[in-house]
Amino acid sequence: MRLLPVLLFASSALIAGSASAQARIFCCQDDKGTKVCGDFLPPACQGRAYEERDNRGFVAKQVEAPLTPEQQAKREADNAKKAEEAKKAAEERRRNLALLATYSSEKDINSARDRALAEVEKNRKQSQVRLDEANKKKKKIDADREFYKGKALPEDVKAAVRDNEKEIAAQSAAVAAKVKEAEEVRTKFADERKRYLELTGKKSADAAAPAAADASPAAAAPTATVAKPAAPVVPAAKPADKK
Repeated sequence: MRLLPVLLFASSALIAGSASAQARIFCCQDDKGTKVCGDFLPPACQGRAYEERDNRGFVAKQVEAPLTPEQQAKREADNAKKAEEAKKAAEERRRNLALLATYSSEKDINSARDRALAEVEKNRKQSQVRLDEANKKKKKIDADREFYKGKALPEDVKAAVRDNEKEIAAQSAAVAAKVKEAEEVRTKFADERKRYLELTGKKSADAAAPAAADASPAAAAPTATVAKPAAPVVPAAKPADKK
């Protein structure tokens, strides 16, 4: 019979201990800077940042104060800016990886550039040929118009004039577009070559000057010949006089 009171006491102690472990204290600073605490969130802490402490006084949770509309707008703008910067950084990494996967050397980039420029130049020449033909045709049309000077132009001549003007405008625009495209191709490949060299740490072959051109021609310089002094002439010994 003594077992029941012991169990009841142990259960009560466990419940009390559990409640004590779950006890929380809420603390904040009011508008005067005074620290206010309570078992429940004090009215002075409403709309303010506060701390939630456990029964041992350690901070278990920190709650920020609600943001004002201006602060919320600024936070959203900052988050949007960070997201845009992260997107740009990811795109830059993708472009760099694609660049390294496409080219294995600076020579590959130069070859690709030359092929692209050759194709653009081919199309430009075709447009230039058509433009030259249209200008030649214009001279003939101008001669026909001169024949009808002071008279009403026939409809076929009017149509020829309109068609010729359209052709000249179209081919002139095509030639100008190809000239612009060629410049864009050069700029694009110059940028890709620069990024490739930066990513790989290699030096540009165009920037490397020939070692022979920069070396001092010391070996080829003539060496002054220093004349050696002539050896002294020793007079021959005179024969001894006979007695």
